[in-house]
Amino acid sequence: MTEPQFDLAKRNVPVLTGQSILSQVAWTLGSPSIVLPFLAVSLELPMFIAGALVSIRMVGSMIADVFLAQVIALREQKKRSIAMTEVLIGACLVMALAAAATGSLVFTATAFITAFFLIGLVGEIQTLLLTDLLGAHVQSRSRMIMRYLQLGAGGLGAIGLVLLVHQITLGNPPFARHSVVIGVAVVFFLLSGLSILAMSEVPHQKISTSPEDESKRHWSEYFTDILAMFNQTWFRRYMVMRLPIVVVSLSVPFFALMAAEAHHSSAKGLTAMIISSASGYLVSAPLWQFVNLKSHRAVMVSGTLMVALTGAGLLTVHYLHIGHQVHTHAVALFVVTVAVTGISSARKLYFLDIAPFDQRVKGAAAVKSISRIVAVIVSAALAGLAHMQEVSAAVLIVVLVSLIAAFACYRVVTPIPKAPEPS
Repeated sequence: MTEPQFDLAKRNVPVLTGQSILSQVAWTLGSPSIVLPFLAVSLELPMFIAGALVSIRMVGSMIADVFLAQVIALREQKKRSIAMTEVLIGACLVMALAAAATGSLVFTATAFITAFFLIGLVGEIQTLLLTDLLGAHVQSRSRMIMRYLQLGAGGLGAIGLVLLVHQITLGNPPFARHSVVIGVAVVFFLLSGLSILAMSEVPHQKISTSPEDESKRHWSEYFTDILAMFNQTWFRRYMVMRLPIVVVSLSVPFFALMAAEAHHSSAKGLTAMIISSASGYLVSAPLWQFVNLKSHRAVMVSGTLMVALTGAGLLTVHYLHIGHQVHTHAVALFVVTVAVTGISSARKLYFLDIAPFDQRVKGAAAVKSISRIVAVIVSAALAGLAHMQEVSAAVLIVVLVSLIAAFACYRVVTPIPKAPEPS
């Protein structure tokens, strides 16, 4: 890396770190995995719809992965697009709240379905933009440090804010309390969007495909691109590990649904869930940063086993009718948040280490497209199971697959020599 590029990266890292912290606070307070399903259950939406919102969000993400990855890769300047995605996600939350305020169950369900689809679509566009932006402007070690600062400071900020909101709105009905939390999330999405505009972005190496060629492509070529990635050995090995982790990642929304089913009318239910997830992010920072520096495999194996053991413990409490205290669900959500956050960070960092530079965006899109298809199918099946039986039945499936994922991570993930960063 040349000296001007080094100076530019040195200036950009604090800006991107600050933006990522603001974004983390926003995503924690307006979490589509915890806060919005909790709100959906409190509004008495059917459990099938509350569970299926996970699948709907995945469909939106999958569309972005399949059809928009190449277009995103062609964009030389990405920071303005990232800022716009933050604004759009905030607008989706406002739309969901406005619909819920009408009191119409049909209108609320339609708005939630629309909001989750758009959050999945726009959120995945943001992720693809950030993958390319950080890969081009930030070195590997800086990416890792930035990620854990984001989790630690963002988690701490979210805890402070939700406790403040809890005290201010303590005497209000559940919907009013939930609305204020989501309103604060919207403000932080806007702040995050504004802050990233302060970075200095320079054009990076362009991909050979032109926009004109891209516009003439047949839709089937997008799927051909994804299938072509299986010709790469590194990609095939990565997918063996990645697919079981898809089910592990569903532990957070389904654990949250189990908590919402029991505590959605409690004055401290949502606050406890947000504090648990935010505390999970906070603890994840120092815990997984140290382990990740040594071994990505250790993080992924430990995380999958944590999900399996926590789920088994929660199911034991449930089936033995020991009690459904808020603290029981809060502790369970805390542990799986720590685990899933560590797994997510490790697999992303592992991907950036093993993926060739010119295949990062296409590879990320292919991985996510296949993962999303699996996630849509599995989450829809789990939502149906939760509706026909109970949410605990869905959690049992997650526990079993987590054990399979632990074995797959142990067998597949091996230390990879780091290639030099592109200049």
